[in-house]
Amino acid sequence: MTQYEQVALTEPKVIESTLGIGNNHDGTYTVTATKQFPRKNDQVVAMKFTKNGLSALTGYLRMLTEAE
Repeated sequence: MTQYEQVALTEPKVIESTLGIGNNHDGTYTVTATKQFPRKNDQVVAMKFTKNGLSALTGYLRMLTEAE
């Protein structure tokens, strides 16, 4: 799976937060959000989208950033 990852802004008590998008090569994409903590387990959420679902999600995000 090809993975593209972006590091989020820093937060108190969080080592690193990332958002990744991976191509599953079966027509679906996985979006993964991860938070790494110093002395706790990482929090990981992964969601699978179709190409149309991912396009709708990215279109919505673009609309939000252009509205500001």
